[in-house]
Amino acid sequence: MKLCAVTGANGFVGSNVVRSLLRQGYGVTALVGADVGLENLEGLDVEVREIDLLDAVGVRSALEGANHLIHTAANYSFFMPDPASAYRVNVDGTRNVLRAAGALGYERIVYTSSTATLSPGFEAEDAEDTVIDLRRFRGHYKTSKVMAELAATRLAAEGLPLMIVYPTVVLGPGDRRPTPTGSMIVHYINGRMKAYMDMPQNLVDVEDVADGHVLALERGRAGHRYILGGDELDMSQVVEILADLTGIPAPRVTLPPRLLLTLGFVDEWLARHLWTHEPLFPVEAALHARDSRRLDVSKARKELGFQPRTAEAVLLRALQWFVDQGFCSERRRRQIETKGRLRDRIDAPAPGRR
Repeated sequence: MKLCAVTGANGFVGSNVVRSLLRQGYGVTALVGADVGLENLEGLDVEVREIDLLDAVGVRSALEGANHLIHTAANYSFFMPDPASAYRVNVDGTRNVLRAAGALGYERIVYTSSTATLSPGFEAEDAEDTVIDLRRFRGHYKTSKVMAELAATRLAAEGLPLMIVYPTVVLGPGDRRPTPTGSMIVHYINGRMKAYMDMPQNLVDVEDVADGHVLALERGRAGHRYILGGDELDMSQVVEILADLTGIPAPRVTLPPRLLLTLGFVDEWLARHLWTHEPLFPVEAALHARDSRRLDVSKARKELGFQPRTAEAVLLRALQWFVDQGFCSERRRRQIETKGRLRDRIDAPAPGRR
């Protein structure tokens, strides 16, 4: 049996990767962090091991016994009270994991990066093969992921059998924190999205992303990079679909990037000095929105056989899960189920799902 280790296995993407691997007959070592519960792994036939990404010796011990690796663990947040944690986890932790996998003779490795590292300003069809433009990166999440990717590509150049994947805007069941992308849905169903910036949004379901990781593990070319994304929409189209599914009117106010960034600075100042909760729209989220652009996923489709769901199916599944899990009030839930069309839609599986 092929045995694959998965870091971040109890997280949103990682737990879905575990499920995809099990469907394909892999044995799985689920490497989990102490900062997230194990709810996403309940009922799965896996070996669970705790891992501290910052402990190089412990990382090597946790990786022993497997011959494949999918490294999904990361600090994914656009607002960090302790920014240094992003660099410790995303850079030092990634380096520890990949070096240990190389030393243990792992046969195939997939590293989960972020489309945030794909340099803005390049043509979409060239995005996976461009040089990282370090001048354009602002914010601790983006910068830490760029640094981690540089460390990964250096190890790949030295012979590590590594493929890099770039999930786009990932939505779907199991987003318990939720992630910044899932927060978009939570804000909408709670009526907190009063305005938006009309930027490109490439939507993909978390199960499809997980299958894409396994496809990269099995069919990807070492040293190559693959964008795992789906339908490309403008944000105006996204909110119209959300309005149709939920019955909650779409916001009509669009914000220019400069104003959104200013509001981000104000929101963060208030969160740090007056509020006890995180800002609604952090500065780095505004910067990320400003730099959003259209992406070409044809390489993953052609080389890996990646076939994701439609954008409407992605949004439907995410909405159903967040509503069912109580991420909105009971009044909101009744309103959505009465006025919306969530229960009228059938979520057909993506074409070509294995």
